Amino acid sequence: MSLEDRIQAAADATACTVGDIRPLVLPARAPLRLPQLRLSRRWTMWMAPVTAAAVVTALAVGLVSARDARTVPSVSTAAAGSSAAATLPAYYVALDDPTGGKAFEGPSPGNPGPGGPMAFHVGLAVGDTRTGKRLVTLKPPRGQTFIGVTGAADDRTFVVAAASSPVPADMPTANPDAWYLLRLAPGSARPATLTKLPIPGQPSGTPVYGIALSPDGSELAVMYQPNVWQATGPGAGPLTLRLYSIPSGHALRTWTQVPPSRDIAGFGMYFGRLSNTSVTWLPGGHTLAFADGLVGGVDGPPLGFAYHHVYIYTLDVTRPSGNLLANSKPVLHVPDGANCETVQLTADGKSVLCGVYAGNSEVRSPANAPKLRVYSVATGKSRLVYQLKGSYEEGFTAVLWASPDGSTVLAGVDGDVNYPRFGKESGPGYRHAGIIAKGTFTPIQFPLHSPPYMGEIAF
Repeated sequence: MSLEDRIQAAADATACTVGDIRPLVLPARAPLRLPQLRLSRRWTMWMAPVTAAAVVTALAVGLVSARDARTVPSVSTAAAGSSAAATLPAYYVALDDPTGGKAFEGPSPGNPGPGGPMAFHVGLAVGDTRTGKRLVTLKPPRGQTFIGVTGAADDRTFVVAAASSPVPADMPTANPDAWYLLRLAPGSARPATLTKLPIPGQPSGTPVYGIALSPDGSELAVMYQPNVWQATGPGAGPLTLRLYSIPSGHALRTWTQVPPSRDIAGFGMYFGRLSNTSVTWLPGGHTLAFADGLVGGVDGPPLGFAYHHVYIYTLDVTRPSGNLLANSKPVLHVPDGANCETVQLTADGKSVLCGVYAGNSEVRSPANAPKLRVYSVATGKSRLVYQLKGSYEEGFTAVLWASPDGSTVLAGVDGDVNYPRFGKESGPGYRHAGIIAKGTFTPIQFPLHSPPYMGEIAF
């Protein structure tokens, strides 16, 4: 029996020791009140200062550390026994946190930890998806920590976001102050080359909701909202989607929400990492799909914010700059109460994938099990395509990658994982990344310090 099978059997056996409880009717997640400076319920908070004009600087192979897969266990996708794993891209780039996730989670209300700046040095792991072998490890540049990654269609070109470290503990998301182009050349003398791009960083107080590199690797889409975390001022600015040229760094086109809502909008604000699924490119490279909603609560680390009034839009990026929503086409309204922690339009434009979050840390129920729902763009109706067996206090499924028609999904599945840092001690937990296909979840162990969450891995 493989390690994954033993873990699955143990999780199922533990779940079976708890009698089924009637499905829990979950209360709506509490509305989020936004004071001028900080939120009332806050764990790790992030920000990064505005950078000076970036200068293209090659970071040579010296960033690649000697540590390789020998120090971290790995299981190949073949060993995981999933034929669907063959559909995955050949290579991945993942944020790799030596603390196993605590750099993203930060202190809790019950365990506040240090009140001042915290020094995080999250690096990058480059690996072969098919064999599970780690190819290289890249350390962040001095004084920085990596917070986001997105890839082009060639599976060799990536853009990585970085923030200054140490970071203040006053903001829930890191603002990128540097962007890097990562090129892979597996089997060569320099398998990974990281080059600083002249794309400007975001001003302090500006959360980034999504990043997406175009299929040909020539343009970077960044969705953000200025002035959200400012102590003084007029309040949140307009939701903004901007395209940058690679490698010149010039802003090509910009679309803004008119009039601005003055509320936290967008979708995909997670703790310490940038979403790479809330904004995606459709085949051809002329259309962007993005999610837009309003914050109605907070799930807390290691997740993010809860959104309602969520819509999926598509935008023709060949059109001139202008009004974001007026120039976009609404594709689907995700029903309030769907509790999508991640939401993504499939590349064929026919479905929307919803990684569901449920639970309240008080009652174990099958209703709180991690699950994945798929919405039809044509009808607006949804169907449940996967649910982890057993009863849980909390659970969620995060979409990390999907095939063009959504029939195969790489997802992070989390049920009742211990977070003692937040005063949570529940069950043995179940946390894996793996393939969801034909209603079955097959875990895949990437050679990382912890399974990837949303925004932490790109292909």
